[in-house]
Amino acid sequence: MLSNITYFVRFTVPSLFLCFLLGCNQNALLGPTSITVIQPSAGHCQYAIAPATFQTLDNMQEMRGKVGRVLHSSKNLDENPEILRTGIGLKPVDTEFFKAENSYVPADLDTLFAASLYYSVELGYLQTKRLDPNIDLALIVPNFSDTRFVHRAIRSSGGYGSRSEKSDNAEYFPLKVGSTLLNYFFSYPTEEVKDIPLGLNMGIMNHEFTHMVFQHLFYEPGTRRNMDVGSTKPTAHTLAALDEGNADYLGFLAVQDPGYFLCSFPYENRDLGRPKAFTTDVISRIESGSDDAFDPHEGGAVWAAIQYEIGQTLGNHQVVGKSLLRLMSNILDCPSTSSNNTLNFNFGDLARCHTNILSSDSRAQQIARQVYQKYLGSYGAGL
Repeated sequence: MLSNITYFVRFTVPSLFLCFLLGCNQNALLGPTSITVIQPSAGHCQYAIAPATFQTLDNMQEMRGKVGRVLHSSKNLDENPEILRTGIGLKPVDTEFFKAENSYVPADLDTLFAASLYYSVELGYLQTKRLDPNIDLALIVPNFSDTRFVHRAIRSSGGYGSRSEKSDNAEYFPLKVGSTLLNYFFSYPTEEVKDIPLGLNMGIMNHEFTHMVFQHLFYEPGTRRNMDVGSTKPTAHTLAALDEGNADYLGFLAVQDPGYFLCSFPYENRDLGRPKAFTTDVISRIESGSDDAFDPHEGGAVWAAIQYEIGQTLGNHQVVGKSLLRLMSNILDCPSTSSNNTLNFNFGDLARCHTNILSSDSRAQQIARQVYQKYLGSYGAGL
């Protein structure tokens, strides 16, 4: 658990004194660099302030590198939408470091949070590339290094007349400006979360990063191909839930804690280690024509728990992670999900596509099929 007060008293105040004595190093860097950040340690919901090796950083002072840059604006971004469209008004976070042995140490909380935010996104990028070397977002996303992580973002929620500033959340936000897609990550201020703020929960930030992966492996290619969406199956709701479920699972892979969501929201039903099923009620809400009755996180949590059980039974979560990355793009061409340039599927059809991806590993395919049959409910018929 983290305490801002404890950090300031035991860590920041002495560090500022050392910074004064030794001189804070603000030079631009290139290559692997050790920087102290907030990161998971062994055990459920255990975090520590410890050195981590940054692999993609170009400039430490501006927290800028291959995977993007950390920025801040003091203005409400919904009330000033031109800031997001143009980037004018977004500024690097003021950072201050001192050198301690072989690592750079943040001298204040803003620097610590900014460095931790960059590191969490870098972790997602490197994990994706490690799972499947053919998926290098730096080569897939045209403006990848311009990805923008907005620290303590100020945005509004609710309807006009009752709008309040967002808090206790994190978000991936793709913004189309002309023919260019701008990729934003927002880390909102913390107000009610007692333990791990969402912007510092590396599982949640990798959940958000996975939304970006899905955007560029599925949505962007599908848009370029002018894919249609069929109406005989709940394709749109299934896609939304799949996006959440894949993000839940790959967030777990990043931190190796199936209950990482509970570190910020202890009462959410988002623990991957607790089995979940596509019950009649869950399926009914997915197939509902009403968005009011549908929550993509509910179906996503079921999908993620299924993937977790497949990985646990197989004894290899890396195989499952790689297969899910392949599924993101294969949905566009799988016979069970796509026909005549039209997407039309439910979770049973996705399971068929997924087990086909696993066909090169007969044991993994068999385990996946057995777990799907256990939890898919009516979607598992004929699998």
